[in-house]
Amino acid sequence: MSDFSVYTAEQIADWMSQGVVASPPSNLYVAVFDDTNTERSGDFLNNRAQTDAGTDWTITNTAFENAGLISLGEAASDVSNLQDVALFDDTLANGGNEIARYPMTDATFNVSEGTELRFGAGNITFDVLDRTE
Repeated sequence: MSDFSVYTAEQIADWMSQGVVASPPSNLYVAVFDDTNTERSGDFLNNRAQTDAGTDWTITNTAFENAGLISLGEAASDVSNLQDVALFDDTLANGGNEIARYPMTDATFNVSEGTELRFGAGNITFDVLDRTE
């Protein structure tokens, strides 16, 4: 099972069936969701945290992970039952397309008002499965 979203799977299908794919984003935005599938990134000072698609991620075998610290900033209010982390190709204000999502370790968890939500290097990992032997 891959952590890719429906959007990403459709891009791969379009590439294979039509020879076309959307231009890759230069930035990836980290978002968080609660246990009701509601995006809660807007409850943090930085909204979706912006990362550079070219340098802020590393890949090992079939997984890629954040190369450095990522911060969504301080919570503007208490945020309950955080469960998933996701990557998007645009800001929260613009919406964008979800690229990948996976459940966070120790989910669900809460973040109190005024507490910074941060992910240290290597704490966000998405898997891209392949069929190597």
